[in-house]
Amino acid sequence: MKLVRLELMGLLIVLLCCATSFAQDLQTQTEESCELDTIVVTANRTQESLRNVSQNITIFTAKDIEGSGAVSVTDLLKKVGIQVYSDGAASYGNEGVVIRGGRTSMHGFDIAGDILVLVDGHRTGSDFLGNIGLENAERIEVIRGPGAVQYGAAAMGGVINVITKRGGKTPKGFVEAGIGSWNEQRYKAGVSGKKGPVDLALSAAYYSRDDYKLGNGEKYENSDVKDRIRYNLNAGWNLNENNRFGLIVQGSDTNNAGKGEDAARSYNYYTRQNRDNHTIDLSYEGSNESRSTTWLARYFLGEVNYDLERFTKSSLTQLPLSKNNNEFQGSQLQVSHDFGLFNIVSGVDWMSYEFDQRQDGEAASSSTQNTAQSDYDNIGGFLLGKMHLLEKKNLTLSAGIRYDTFDVSVNAWKRKDDLRISRDVDKDSVTPSFGIAYSPMDILKLRANYAKAFKMPLPRQLTGYTIMMRTPFVGNPDIEPEKSDNFDLGFDLDLNSLFFSATWFYSDYQDMIGYETHSADAHYNDKHYWYYNVDSAEIQGIETGVRFNIAQYLGYNFQLEPYLYWTHLLVFEDDNGWNLPDRSKDSLSAGIEFASKEFGLTASLDATYYGTQYAVDKSSGSSQTVSQEKLEDVGDAWVVDISCSQRLFRFEKQGEVRVKASIHNLFDEYYSTNEDSWMPGRSFYMGLEYRF
Repeated sequence: MKLVRLELMGLLIVLLCCATSFAQDLQTQTEESCELDTIVVTANRTQESLRNVSQNITIFTAKDIEGSGAVSVTDLLKKVGIQVYSDGAASYGNEGVVIRGGRTSMHGFDIAGDILVLVDGHRTGSDFLGNIGLENAERIEVIRGPGAVQYGAAAMGGVINVITKRGGKTPKGFVEAGIGSWNEQRYKAGVSGKKGPVDLALSAAYYSRDDYKLGNGEKYENSDVKDRIRYNLNAGWNLNENNRFGLIVQGSDTNNAGKGEDAARSYNYYTRQNRDNHTIDLSYEGSNESRSTTWLARYFLGEVNYDLERFTKSSLTQLPLSKNNNEFQGSQLQVSHDFGLFNIVSGVDWMSYEFDQRQDGEAASSSTQNTAQSDYDNIGGFLLGKMHLLEKKNLTLSAGIRYDTFDVSVNAWKRKDDLRISRDVDKDSVTPSFGIAYSPMDILKLRANYAKAFKMPLPRQLTGYTIMMRTPFVGNPDIEPEKSDNFDLGFDLDLNSLFFSATWFYSDYQDMIGYETHSADAHYNDKHYWYYNVDSAEIQGIETGVRFNIAQYLGYNFQLEPYLYWTHLLVFEDDNGWNLPDRSKDSLSAGIEFASKEFGLTASLDATYYGTQYAVDKSSGSSQTVSQEKLEDVGDAWVVDISCSQRLFRFEKQGEVRVKASIHNLFDEYYSTNEDSWMPGRSFYMGLEYRF
């Protein structure tokens, strides 16, 4: 592995040298850089130039979102070589991503996964991207790599921050209605504006669909969605240009959604889901007149609720399987100051979760019924700093440190044996980071970064008692947080019409949490699983991306831009040499985008490659892998989508009417993004939009 690592670092160094030489040749052809001077907020929790950021950041602007034809966050992310998956039928609700081998959680709790999902810079209690719409999204920023120093637990593989719109001086709005394959219906609307000191941006969306067909022509039973509703409100009271009180209300409801056929139970069982996620966010942000000092105070609260019901082909009676009610609240206090040659950001975060979980088990059998109430409290303090060196301040050194404390308590009860467990556990974590960003010329940035990251054990892993796979899982108060050391080295070349980026990354995971079988003992009357720190893992890979606006390069006033993004995992294995499951070895996206204001047309052709994935066998009763195989029907699939939006007519003062159309899975591929989660075959959509 060390030889592979050295070879790849050597290859990247060669690419860096070539890029530097190429940039020097073209330095005289461009006077200013566009993308490298973009302002980002996620990397340092305050506004800064992308040029000074030592991590690999992907940005989707409002223009990118509107012209992409995407209907979900995952639609956007897959266009830049990020692996996306659905744990269940499409639109079931459990939509997730893999970034640098780290996965969002299949449970939907934002503390359970390796990727942290934020809305406007704060947690929402869930990492299911299906909960978040694009209707009111102003921009999306993605940190590829750890963000634990900035945001705490669970930000091991990446951070996704969806930033919502604020109303501007010019009123804007839209209404869209459309229909598609399998009786699909979409309706959405939004409005934004500013009157005096008050700004407002509001949106809502509705979606429903019947059972769909797969690429092999078969109907995928139990894949329908009764309805999914999403809404977002961002309102503010501006005391002046530098001080604002804000209110954000956002949420989603997914009702009676089918997961598809349950292969684990010989296709005889069906699962239905109801899920809702709601958040209220109150904030005050401001700065001094020179804006050298900024501050933020925020309080937010919300809930994530879902219940699952199960029925069989022979009986349509839906029986309760599990029910979860998760309430959360938190606050953020931070201040930043720019001293010129260096700047600092410091602050304190507080998060509190209350989990109320009930498992009714198979046909409400008393042998598997159990409940658990958990409290999870976290206080974290952080300090981030940057120093700008050299005459042009084109060398930026960054460092950060964070300290977190956790208090976790659980009260669990198993009905069969009247077994009750009550525990309280304290944990803490220290997380540092270091980075370098250097621009030897305006059109080139070289960057290197090191950061630690961590993920706290879940309450059930520390102190709980739950029934999964018909066997009790017992918490272990002595397990430690999962940890990782992360390194990356890369560059970004920005020539206005041409943008090229490449990054080598390496992550060393320690103390990964697994489980093993224990026999009945004095405390537990039957066989059970016991959590413990067992595994380590190594993940190494390359991220590359290139876009070339041919029309701009030739001097035309429209966009004709082919693109290619590729994430390749060179190594993704545990300490026994087994490949980590549910990770694609390759995630690749390619396509071409066209946009013309003169003709009122935007169009895109997008091809996504879902790479090879592996399954593991843990039949020994332990988390240790005993065998492995390549998943035959998962991965190795190219899926092509086409979307376009054409202006039909324009009103002189009252906006325009557009027709929108798309074809998903043009070549009717039979594919899955996750084991036993089959995706739709070829589908069509057409809608009409009025925008002003």
